[in-house]
Amino acid sequence: MFRKINIKILATIFAALLALVILVEFMDARKGNRTFKTNLVEVAVEEITSVEIYPKTTNGAMIKLFRENGLWKVESEGKKYNADQSTPGRLIAELNSLKTKNVAATKKENWENFEVTDSLGTRVKLIAGTKVLSELIIGKFSFSEPRNTTSYVRMEGEKEVYGVEGLLSMSFNRNLNAFRDRTVINSTKTDWTKLTFSYPADSSFVLEKKAEKWMIGELETDSAAVAQYFNTIASLTDGNFAAQKPEIAPTHRLIIEGNNGMQKIEISGYFVSPDEFVLESNQNPDTWLNSKTTADKLFVSSFKLIQN
Repeated sequence: MFRKINIKILATIFAALLALVILVEFMDARKGNRTFKTNLVEVAVEEITSVEIYPKTTNGAMIKLFRENGLWKVESEGKKYNADQSTPGRLIAELNSLKTKNVAATKKENWENFEVTDSLGTRVKLIAGTKVLSELIIGKFSFSEPRNTTSYVRMEGEKEVYGVEGLLSMSFNRNLNAFRDRTVINSTKTDWTKLTFSYPADSSFVLEKKAEKWMIGELETDSAAVAQYFNTIASLTDGNFAAQKPEIAPTHRLIIEGNNGMQKIEISGYFVSPDEFVLESNQNPDTWLNSKTTADKLFVSSFKLIQN
């Protein structure tokens, strides 16, 4: 009889403890302290064939990054451009590394507060072929001390809003040009052996390496000036994109040749007006940049390089 009573007592205690555990888990989940996804996105970078972004800043107009013949392209409103080749991988890696800090909301009524609705947020899709592997909406961000930034995201098909570390909108809520290839020149300057400058009138010249010295014709150059010039243009980028190629012939041209199997670099310049100097690089085909500042860096005079 006592044994039966003890069993009943133990069963009652067990049931009470179980109920207490369930209650604690429920309360913690409501507070957003426990029982939530720690990793929101888990995809293999090499599997992703396209990334669709619907930025808030473009009123939801899609920007699509996609692979074509081994290279990343970016497309928007029916127009296709060369993409920055490092950007897609970086964006995917950023999403893969998301760590949830808390559950900020669990009801649809609260979505607007965190800007994770279709109209207020930035939607992102990671796609492999025709299959969407992950889809989320990036909302607002908030700051707290010390140096703590929280972004709010919602996974498609879920009601929960998660707080995650970082400033996601800085990476995804951007216009088309932020995803384009800005390359003008990307080359190893120690491979260079000859630079040909073609200018209007009689100002053209050739800068050539002879017996470890850079020469313009029979004139020795200022080694410091040449080194500074090379440092300026070896990794040169510009984001002032022009809509189309000018309807005039190039007025300026720079051709860089070198050794170690280096591909010849050709920069064409179109001086249209004092306010319009368009550039075209064979390292970034079908892309035109309107930048007098960059043109001035590229198309220098021989006097700037000759030894005084």
